Amino acid sequence: MDNIFPLVKEWRRHLHRHPEISGQEKKSAQFISRILSHHHIEHETGIGGHGLVAWINRQSPGPELAFRADFDALPLSDHKDSDYASVNPGVMHACAHDGHAAVLLGLAVTLDQHATSLPGPVRLIFQPAEENGQGATAMLEDGLFQSPPLAIFGFHFFPEMETGSVRLHRQPFMAATEHFTITIKGRSAHACMPEKSIDAIQVAAHLVLALNHLTSKNIDPVDPALISIGTISGGQASNIIADRVIMTGTIRTLSQTQHQRLHNALQRIVRELPQAFAAEAEILISQAAPALSNDPRLCDLMVDILSPCPAITHVEDNGQPMLGGEDFARFAELVPGGYLFFGCGNQARGLVHPLHSSLFDLDEKALEIALQTLFAIALSGRKVQTALRTDIRPGR
Repeated sequence: MDNIFPLVKEWRRHLHRHPEISGQEKKSAQFISRILSHHHIEHETGIGGHGLVAWINRQSPGPELAFRADFDALPLSDHKDSDYASVNPGVMHACAHDGHAAVLLGLAVTLDQHATSLPGPVRLIFQPAEENGQGATAMLEDGLFQSPPLAIFGFHFFPEMETGSVRLHRQPFMAATEHFTITIKGRSAHACMPEKSIDAIQVAAHLVLALNHLTSKNIDPVDPALISIGTISGGQASNIIADRVIMTGTIRTLSQTQHQRLHNALQRIVRELPQAFAAEAEILISQAAPALSNDPRLCDLMVDILSPCPAITHVEDNGQPMLGGEDFARFAELVPGGYLFFGCGNQARGLVHPLHSSLFDLDEKALEIALQTLFAIALSGRKVQTALRTDIRPGR
């Protein structure tokens, strides 16, 4: 496997230099396809947009495992002083998806070299459009799970953890994520005649305060949830009272109970509060991802696999939840899922900047640890089958 690591590092740096945002990953997908073709690995392209699926031992009758990595970037300028900083202005791999894709490429090549040791087929899913929450759904709608695998595994690099640390969770740990748009309709007038207007900006200001109060006082404090306003847009000139404001934001919840409570309260506030100002408002809500939970049986198995790995210095097997979203949850709703966090921070080298930072970078030693771990899981198909108590499906 040592001969693969320099290639994984090279692939990661190429993707980092040439990032593409969600839905526009054409060149990244072509790069991934070229690597797979160079190594004579069977794969399909154009699934759910720019998604790809590679296969090892596709016709094997044994238990099939799937592994997924995302490869889209963020609309963010790269401010690192690095020879592999982004060359695409305003676009950056600030969420480690370049590392995810490079590791999955390394896994594909490594498994192909050890195909005779695999207990069954392995499906490698290169998913686009994770950041906007559309990629997993699009791939599923294109028939990705028409023949579902026994289980699916995913992972994320996390700079708040030092390289060598690994975390997995036994409870719901990433939030159901929704995005909303609120449109406030008032009436415009000259700024010197406010009595003839209905000020949409004033209504928006009161809505922001009301939504902040909603999440600070009206939710169960031991069941995390939040509402955040991301954008507010309205008005045409300094002396015209605005007749329309558009606000966008996100809702994050872990439990279905909290989800329903917050939805009901949000819709009530948006419906009723503007009426006090003689205004109107409407809200549109779209789900990016459901809450993510690991299958507890896979958690036990992953701990057993992680424990003997000498490069892993610390395993946390019951981590605290977070309110980030992850559309890997779409896959884990359909088949048992196991999701890992690999530390990629290195304080001694100054690799401490968080995800979605314009200075983000990762310790590339973490690429090796992730590849070694996923390879060990891929060899454990029979153990996965036993853990899930699932019969082997006949070969295709």
